[in-house]
Amino acid sequence: MGSKVWTCASDGKESIIKQLNEEQGHPRAVAMYLAARGIQPEDVETYFNASLDDLSDPLEFPGVLTAVERLWKAIINRERILIHGDYDTDGITGTALLSWILERNGAIVSNFLPSRFDDGPGFSAETLVKALETVPGGKVGVLVTVDCGINSSDTNADGESEDAALVAKRLGIDVIVTDHHEPGNVLPDTIANINPKLHPEFKKLQNLSGVGVAFHVAHAFLKYGVAHELGGYLTSIRDVLDYVALGTVADIVPLQDENRILVKHGMEMLRQQQRPGVRALIEVAHIRGTTRLKPSDITFKLAPRLNAAGRLGSAITALNLMTASKITDAYKHADLLERFNIGRQEKEQEIFTAARQQVEATPGFAANFSVIAAGENWHSGVIGIVASRFARDYNRPAIVLTIQGEDAHGSGRSIGGLNLIKVLSHCGHLLTRYGGHPMAVGLGLKTADIPEFQKLFEQCVRSEITRDDLVETLSYDGEATFSEIDERYFSYYEKLSPFGHSNPQPCFLFKNVEVTRNFPIRSGHSKGIFRDRNGESFEFVSFGITLDPHTGWNIIAIPQISEYYGEKRRQLQVLDARPVDYL
Repeated sequence: MGSKVWTCASDGKESIIKQLNEEQGHPRAVAMYLAARGIQPEDVETYFNASLDDLSDPLEFPGVLTAVERLWKAIINRERILIHGDYDTDGITGTALLSWILERNGAIVSNFLPSRFDDGPGFSAETLVKALETVPGGKVGVLVTVDCGINSSDTNADGESEDAALVAKRLGIDVIVTDHHEPGNVLPDTIANINPKLHPEFKKLQNLSGVGVAFHVAHAFLKYGVAHELGGYLTSIRDVLDYVALGTVADIVPLQDENRILVKHGMEMLRQQQRPGVRALIEVAHIRGTTRLKPSDITFKLAPRLNAAGRLGSAITALNLMTASKITDAYKHADLLERFNIGRQEKEQEIFTAARQQVEATPGFAANFSVIAAGENWHSGVIGIVASRFARDYNRPAIVLTIQGEDAHGSGRSIGGLNLIKVLSHCGHLLTRYGGHPMAVGLGLKTADIPEFQKLFEQCVRSEITRDDLVETLSYDGEATFSEIDERYFSYYEKLSPFGHSNPQPCFLFKNVEVTRNFPIRSGHSKGIFRDRNGESFEFVSFGITLDPHTGWNIIAIPQISEYYGEKRRQLQVLDARPVDYL
């Protein structure tokens, strides 16, 4: 408590706050929130409305026109289209989205997801062969990747280039890559590589998820079909926004620009539960009051269950759930996901406990800038989650490796603005493979090279950040009073949402408050009532923070509406607190 560095995100933006508050009439707390997000006064109405009409024209994005022309040609010529996705929620929902759109417009579609254990992530020459084996007759005209493929020009064990797309081309298959990962030095030999990272001039698309890119391709497909009288008349692109919300939130991409628009409208579709698989997934996750379903429900309840399929079994189970047309089938797949998820939680805790003991026993651990743990035959399906927990708990970039004989592979998670891809590029001579996002990576290396890699990784991290970067910060939107967090303030919540990565819930500093009532609700947690220096009272809840009633406090808290048996009440969720002399 109180060990974090508090920073005000709206500092230096007083003139914007004044304009939003006094000239435009928005509550001052809302004005601070908007200013902290960099929203200019002239852009506020667009931000509030977040309309699908504000999305960019997908046909203008490089490669998309070529892709949709080829897809319509495949439909006309009755060629099979093979969709090669990936095994996480982003790849699963993107695959389901694209196949749903194509099939409803006459396409013959087959879907393939690689195995986390047998294949590893992405599109490769090996997964191409496996995918073709699942196709009736093995005949495919077009292959579309989803959430993978941009790095399919890999190097084999002999050091020779082995482009999976080129292998497909030799088999007479046209490949379309749709991806959002960082591209390597060599692009795959395809008819279209559709990836925002290849075109930084499209600024509002840079943070799209894999399902977000697939959505834009599907949108372009429908627009082209209608414009050229080929089809698409009876298909609404809105119907797949539930897929987009699931995959985008699960992939922890920033909820800004087009992502925010897509998730805002996608949450509306998700709440309607029109898809049997969505309904079954929500029920098995025990989410009640689905009219208030939030992105955090995806993060902590829905996505872990979808991901559990690929972590402990086969991601096909999750895909079957997402594409189920009958509720009875959906319940069957959802129940299996729940069993996978329970197993995932058990294995995760087992490895986390062992890895934490290893890490904290490392000489000089407290002075290190990074965290690396490695264990024999740790379950590869959960080491990424363990790495995430380390990065969060220690506020250090973390890598967790599973050792399997002479080889090791693992996952890494970053902190702050540290680009893990850049860090690993300096360790490339020790790695057999690496890739992913700046904040989340996968990697492989020889077991014998782990000690050297640990030293080099630590050195490379130190060259990119300082010790100050390892101090955890807590950002708030401005200083507010209890009286400012009133009914009118809360009426803005729907306009400000959805909340998630890079678009967090409003959070304010409240000075000089005292606890007038306090009682525990669970070990280390409590509820109670604050009173500020103006005599205003506010209910609060705190998790892992002890608040002495005999002390004055400065607190950083998230204002919320708590509903209990139909009664709605104002509440502050305390994030951090520091004692002060109460005035």
